[in-house]
Amino acid sequence: QKGSKDGYVRDEFPYKVIEKETFTLDVGHTHVIECIGKPHGSNVHFSVTTYEPYGVCCLQGLKVSMGMHNFGEKRWGTGIIDDFRSVNDQNTRIIGDFTKMVRSAPVAQKMYEYMTDSKDTNWQLHWKKVCEDNGYGSLNSTDNVVPKIQNACKLHAEMAPRFKRQTLQTRFFETGDNYYLGMEFTREYDLWKNNLATECVASLKVKASKDELKTIGRFRGIIMHHIDRLWYDACLETIRQGDVYNPGARHRVPRLYLINKLTDDMLGDLPVGESFRLTDRPKEKYEILIKSGKQIVVRNVEGYISKMNQTTVVRREGNLTRSPDGNVESRVSLATFPVGHYVNFRTARVNDSAKGYIFAFIGDEQATPHFMRYSGLTGACINACLFNQFIKQAIEGVSFKERFKLYSKETNWSNGEVVQRGTGANYGSDGFLRPGFPYDHFMDYMHSKVIESLESSHPNANVIASRDWKTKFAASMVPRGMELNPTFTKKLDSILKKSVSNKFIKEAAADENIGSSELKSILETRARQLESKRDSTSPMEYWEEYVQGLTSLDSKVAERLADYHVGIAIRLDQICKKITEHASKLHLYNDRISSELENRPKPVDSVVDDFAVEAQNFANGLVTSATYSAGVVGLSLLDLLRGERVGMVFGAILAAFNIIITFGTMTNVSRYKIRNEESRVVFQDKKMLGVLKGVYSAMLRQQQDAIPEQDNPFIAGLEEQKNAFLKNAKYYDYDEPKEFLEAYRVLKGNINDPASIQNFMNLLESKFIVDTYHVNSYMQENLVNLYKSCHELYLSVAGDTDKSGSAEAENLFQRLLTFKQELEPSLQRGPTRWGFIKERKFAHWNIMACLQFFYSMLCFSSRKSALPGAPMDTRTLSILKQIRHVSKLNNNAILRRENRDVEDLYWATRESLIASLIFVTSALVHIASYINLTSRVGNNNSNLSMLSQTYRDIANWVLLPSSFGAILALFHFVRKFFILIGLYSILGRKSRSAPSTENRENIKKVRSVTLTNLVLVLLRTVAAAGAAVSIPWTLVEINFETSSRELPAWIAVGTVGTSIVSFLFFFLVEFRVRYNLSPKLGEFVCESFRDEIEGMYHVFELPVNDIDTKQVQERETWEYVAREFLHKYRFDTVFAADRFGSVLQYIQSGMDPR
Repeated sequence: QKGSKDGYVRDEFPYKVIEKETFTLDVGHTHVIECIGKPHGSNVHFSVTTYEPYGVCCLQGLKVSMGMHNFGEKRWGTGIIDDFRSVNDQNTRIIGDFTKMVRSAPVAQKMYEYMTDSKDTNWQLHWKKVCEDNGYGSLNSTDNVVPKIQNACKLHAEMAPRFKRQTLQTRFFETGDNYYLGMEFTREYDLWKNNLATECVASLKVKASKDELKTIGRFRGIIMHHIDRLWYDACLETIRQGDVYNPGARHRVPRLYLINKLTDDMLGDLPVGESFRLTDRPKEKYEILIKSGKQIVVRNVEGYISKMNQTTVVRREGNLTRSPDGNVESRVSLATFPVGHYVNFRTARVNDSAKGYIFAFIGDEQATPHFMRYSGLTGACINACLFNQFIKQAIEGVSFKERFKLYSKETNWSNGEVVQRGTGANYGSDGFLRPGFPYDHFMDYMHSKVIESLESSHPNANVIASRDWKTKFAASMVPRGMELNPTFTKKLDSILKKSVSNKFIKEAAADENIGSSELKSILETRARQLESKRDSTSPMEYWEEYVQGLTSLDSKVAERLADYHVGIAIRLDQICKKITEHASKLHLYNDRISSELENRPKPVDSVVDDFAVEAQNFANGLVTSATYSAGVVGLSLLDLLRGERVGMVFGAILAAFNIIITFGTMTNVSRYKIRNEESRVVFQDKKMLGVLKGVYSAMLRQQQDAIPEQDNPFIAGLEEQKNAFLKNAKYYDYDEPKEFLEAYRVLKGNINDPASIQNFMNLLESKFIVDTYHVNSYMQENLVNLYKSCHELYLSVAGDTDKSGSAEAENLFQRLLTFKQELEPSLQRGPTRWGFIKERKFAHWNIMACLQFFYSMLCFSSRKSALPGAPMDTRTLSILKQIRHVSKLNNNAILRRENRDVEDLYWATRESLIASLIFVTSALVHIASYINLTSRVGNNNSNLSMLSQTYRDIANWVLLPSSFGAILALFHFVRKFFILIGLYSILGRKSRSAPSTENRENIKKVRSVTLTNLVLVLLRTVAAAGAAVSIPWTLVEINFETSSRELPAWIAVGTVGTSIVSFLFFFLVEFRVRYNLSPKLGEFVCESFRDEIEGMYHVFELPVNDIDTKQVQERETWEYVAREFLHKYRFDTVFAADRFGSVLQYIQSGMDPR
């Protein structure tokens, strides 16, 4: 307050004296806003999701300011490549996009390297200092703490490749001079860290007193903190070296340290921006500003500038954020903690409705996601805006009830957005955290929301639980696949009703107006009396009968129960019912997964076929390089015959172009080969089991019973799902599921018995999914997948017993088991670098693949067997023939999808070999073009030495492989020519039978494009044939004079001309003819074949189940139809990838013109 004289008077109270004093604060005449965050163990916050380990690390200092920012420069910055968000925002981000992914295995490996580095022992010294600083220096000698940590890090690095979550999301935030890294952790790391810390202090606890145990416990926490430092130190360096910073800036990112160095350095050895302390005066911290000559300009934490010599002995300081004094590390600069999504039970509480005052909650006290999301800050901003609006409306004369109602409704919406931004909308499909909570906890939250709705005069159940909140609740309570399951929904309804009854009794007994232990006993007895009617009657009828039976209660108590508590219970019952109905509705409309990533049709490069789409360009590259090679040798012949040097220059130009063309062909065909190899891996991992199941289902029951357990594909599928469930049970800290394992053991003992399968399915849907493991969404997902596998098995063993060709099916099944084992070694697994380079075994090298291709041409295969030792494509073709035969024996009613999958495997294998053939050919021409170019550029005078002439001859002869490339291209173009002839004829018939003039005109346009492609292919065929003939002929003419002389040279020149003409014609086709095609091309083409496509759909269609949505099942069927149709009618030979894609996607979308 203002004093009697100038200035102000301030009263100061000693905090130590008053900190334990209690006092009363009168808040009856004001609004109260809480923004204190969620306290640990809060009983007024609803945890929407389960919890996962998380951590933050804050760094600060001149090195961070200079190295991690780009302030004061032009828009893009010197050497900085703009990222996609910088279109309308100045790019000063060295780190690029602040969301990044880091793999956990390299981080674990880097931790081990830091702990065992013989050159930099700083981390080893650091651990010894940690023990000494905390009074446990004896551990360094008696317990060998450093070797213990080194061994633990080694074990952690070895386990890391098997961690459940291999990639962890990180978020970088730049705020001024602070650099903030938040990231997810693996549960395995969290468990390992706790175990290691416990092991480090185990010897200290042996003879420790009670007070000493507390100190040891704090020391254990310090050890875990420094393990986290080691993790973050390794993580920052892994990210820096992993080339994930803004392109062009990663070399400017400094090495950041999380611990102080404990050995001496010369000041001159440290980079600009580094912080340090003087060895002889360690209290003050400095940073290097300028290094110039022998003097180095530094500043201290207060900003004072001074100069020091390069030879000054210093110790490097860590880069963690400092406390406000700028000198000491902040105690909260690095922390790890469990994180989840939660909201307050109430958006607001009435303080005094008569006076219009409320308790409101803002920021983390109201709702928060995990720290990876910005929506927590957005929610806090909206909370503040809504409260300001609440005050403004009071001034404008709006009634308290209307203001409270609006504030509650909009805050509920904001809370929903905060949580959804953190979980994502694909509940049960992806996300770091998924909705998951106990039923009773959910009931506590909904009870508070119902009371809030009564206070705000908003009692409608749809308002209390809005659509977005019902979606979140359903994500936890009703896993995908169980929405229409009657057994599951009935059991869930029963559990929820019981939870409502328990909440009713608990709240009534705690009611200060009527509550007592006697009342609780009466209500529990009444609930037991009506237990048989709880699930069979409506909420209104049940609760009305419930209250009528409470005759022993006082009228005041009965009235309070009926008017208040029963009303809340009825609304809770209604809300629970609406949630299950909402889940069913979302299932019917396929709205449980909202991301287009999950729903979109497959792209063009998912098509695996004979020289599919992109591969057709390789033939164009082959014929172009072949014609240029022909031109090079043809011009050489003309120069030789005429004694001129004109061809030397043009030949050099053509050779230079050939280098570029062949390099492009090599990179593109490598990518194509990798794509086909990856599709083979996908078949082995995801489709082979389905093929085995299909063939197994075609066998008779007695044949199935004779199959050993380890070969039964359904058991293999069940085992895979069971192991995934057990792995997750261990990962999420559940006890060993003994009851589940016993039920599974009984199932395996009667695997072909429909009744046993049904019993196990009933256990899954009525106990394990709905009750035992209902809190964890991942566990529920595993159990639903297991239920789906059981459903497939049940349909198989309980299906039609009249099966034709069962003996052939049994033989095929045995062959498939052998084939599966043979296929694995032929697969090329592993990472791909730069999109076209892959590490391979010697047997998989391109040159070896070429030998396999030629060998496969000599091998014979039938549906009975393939030649022993035949290549994998030959063996695949033999299997394919037998699958077709078994399907034909059953009137093509079975194994149609399996046939399509195996045929894709065959073409993927075949195309991989052909891609290697093209690669080797292009590589030889590429090398030959280099040699030819150097021979012409280096020897451009007319007086050639004998050595130079020999080199020139060699340079011509090495172009001979180009003729092989021309032959390859010729085969393709001839085949493509006849395909186009067939399509042209078919389109002619479709045009004549088109139902409307518009359709007829559109088909004529497609037919016209087909004709132009015919002309283009004809030109390229002529060029390929000319190059294949002229190259060897010209080489013979150069070295062995014959009577033909100039004829092969002019043929070669003619092929170059034809190639150029075809290239120009290609531009006309691509940018004139195809460009002007209608965007609805897919619809025009497919509608002309609608009857045939729908016939294919009925062939590939499977019986609909209630586990997957109808839309998902139909989409899978349409994918098979699209692959079958486009294999039969090769429209990819007519259209480029974009137009061909419209045909592919129109079929996959269900032939729906919308």
